[in-house]
Amino acid sequence: MEVIASGKNLYFTYNKGKTNEFQALKNITFDIYDKEFVIIFGPSGCGKSSLLNVIAGLELPDEGSISVMERDLTSLKKNEFAMFHRNEIGMVYQQYNLITSLTVLDNVTLPQIFVNVGKRKRGKWGEELLERFGILEHAHKIPTELSGGQQQRIGIARAIVNNPKIILADEPVGNLDSISAENVLDILCDLNEKEEKTVILVTHNPEYLYVADRIIYMKDGVITKEVMNRDKNKKKKLDMESLQPKSPTATISDLMRSYRGLSPEQINILIMPYKAKIFTHHFITTRSMEETTTFENVVQRRLLGAISEKEFIDVLNRPSRDGGVGFDIRTAERVARRIGRVIKMAYLIYQERKQRVDESGNHALITDDEKADKVLKYLLETCYHDYKTNLSDTQIERLRKSVYNRLTSSIQKIQFYDYIDRPFQDGGVGLNSKTAKAITEEIELILVLGFGIVQTKGTPKVKMPENKKDREDESDRKDETKKDNSVDNSKKNGDDKDTDDGVDTDKESDNEDSDDEKNQDDSHVEEKIDYSKPYDKQDALLGNAAGYAHKPMADTPDDVVDVPELEEAAERIKKEVMDNMNLNT
Repeated sequence: MEVIASGKNLYFTYNKGKTNEFQALKNITFDIYDKEFVIIFGPSGCGKSSLLNVIAGLELPDEGSISVMERDLTSLKKNEFAMFHRNEIGMVYQQYNLITSLTVLDNVTLPQIFVNVGKRKRGKWGEELLERFGILEHAHKIPTELSGGQQQRIGIARAIVNNPKIILADEPVGNLDSISAENVLDILCDLNEKEEKTVILVTHNPEYLYVADRIIYMKDGVITKEVMNRDKNKKKKLDMESLQPKSPTATISDLMRSYRGLSPEQINILIMPYKAKIFTHHFITTRSMEETTTFENVVQRRLLGAISEKEFIDVLNRPSRDGGVGFDIRTAERVARRIGRVIKMAYLIYQERKQRVDESGNHALITDDEKADKVLKYLLETCYHDYKTNLSDTQIERLRKSVYNRLTSSIQKIQFYDYIDRPFQDGGVGLNSKTAKAITEEIELILVLGFGIVQTKGTPKVKMPENKKDREDESDRKDETKKDNSVDNSKKNGDDKDTDDGVDTDKESDNEDSDDEKNQDDSHVEEKIDYSKPYDKQDALLGNAAGYAHKPMADTPDDVVDVPELEEAAERIKKEVMDNMNLNT
C-alpha cells in the first residue's frame, strides 16, 4: 500500500529560545497509507494537534523530515506550498473557522475562487455538497444562524470542495453533542470508504476510536504505540440483563485504572463525559432523548467552565425545538444554583487544607470529621429539608457516621444505603426508602464529581475589602441584597417545589441556602464566586471546583491551529471575494 504521509525523527518546539519554550514533539516517526482512516489519540497537551499541523505544513519541524504525497514540506517554496495545500489538503477544525460575513454557500465555495472556478459552476457544486450533507435549505443564511452540528457540516463541505486527497480533522466533534458528533463521524467515514480519501483525525475522546483503521497513541510529545483496529465500525453490544450494573464510583474507579500513568488533569478531561452523564441523570427523569443529550452536553461544558452561568441557564430555558432543554426559567435557575452547591461540596471533600491561614501563617488541614459534618449538613438541607427536625440525636449521629465511612471509603454505596435504610431498632438510621435513596444518590454524585480534581498548592486568591470599614460596608451591602432577594422570592408564586419538568432540582428553600452561605467556616473561601463571569476570568478555585486545571502546559497551546484570525481575514479578503464572485461567471 502506498505511503501518503511520512515523518522521520520529528522535533518541534514552541517559543524556541524563550523563557516559555515548550517542546511539543520529540523524535516522532510515522507512516500513513493511502485510503487509510487514522486517529491520533491522546490527552490534551500530548502533541497530537501539533503533529497534525506539521502534517498540514502549518508548522515546520525543528529537526527531522516530513513528506506528504511525495513532497518534502520543509523544502517547498511559498507558492508551491499554497498550491499543494489548496488542492491536496482539506482541513476541518474544532471551532469551524467559518467567515461570518459570508453566507453558508459562499463559505463552502470560497476555496474554488482561488483555483479560478466560475461562479455558476462553483455555486452548483456547492449546492450539491450542501444537499448531500442535509443543509441546502440554509444555503443563504449566515453560519451563526445554524447549530454547531450544521456549522461543522459546512466546514467539511468547504474542506472537500476542491476534492483533496487528504482530510485533516482537528477535534472535529469536540464542540458537538453526541448525536451531531455521530453524524459528523458518519460523513468522514463515508468520505473515507466511498470516495477513498485518506482521513487523519485528532481526538482525546476514546468513544470515537471505533471508526479508525489504525490508532496512533500519543503522550507527552511522543508516540507510545500504534494499534490496528480489527473491529472497525463494530461497537460492542453488551447484554445488560446478564451484567450486574456497577455504581458510578466503581465505574469511575475502573476508568481511572485504565488511564493509569496520566496526570490528574489529563484523566479528568478523559472521564469528564461520564461525569456529565451521571450528573445529568441525577436531575432529569422525563425528558426526550434529544433533550437529555442536549442537557448532557451543556452540563459537561459547564463543569469544564467552557460557558458562563448565564449561557448555561439560557440553554436550559430554551425550547427543545431551538436546541435547548425546555426548562422553565425558575427551574433553569435552580438547576444552575444546585450545580454550584454540589461543585462546592465536591471540592470540599477532596480539599486538604483550609483557605484561610491560621495565626502561624499556615493553612490548617481539614479533617475527615469536618468534611463529614459539612456533607451531613448539606445532605439534610438538600434531601431531607422538610423533616430534618424530626430526626433524633441518635439518628443524626448514625447518619453522620455512615457519611464519614462513605467519604473515607470504609463502606461502599450499597452498604451505605442499607445502613441508613435499616430500621432504627435494628441499629440503622431508620430513614424511609425514598429518602435513603435520595441521600445515597446525592453523596455518590458528590464523590463522582470530585474524581480528578487537582489540589492547589497554597491559597487561591480572592479579592477582599482592604480594611475593616470596607469589610463592614461590604457585609452591610450583602445583607441588604439578601433581604431584597428574599422579598422578591416571596412574591414569586409561593414555594420552590416544581416538578412539572420532571426535575428534582432544589428541595431546600432559597432562605436556607442563604443561611448555609453565611454559616460556611474557614474551609471555604468567604467571598462568593461569581459564576456568571467568563471561565478564563474566574478565580483558580472555580477551576479546581469544576475538576479542571487552569494551568496550561505551555504559553502556546498545543491544540490551537496556527491560522489567521477570522475577523481580520474576513475584512482583508471580503472585497476581493465579492468581486470575484460577481465577475467569474
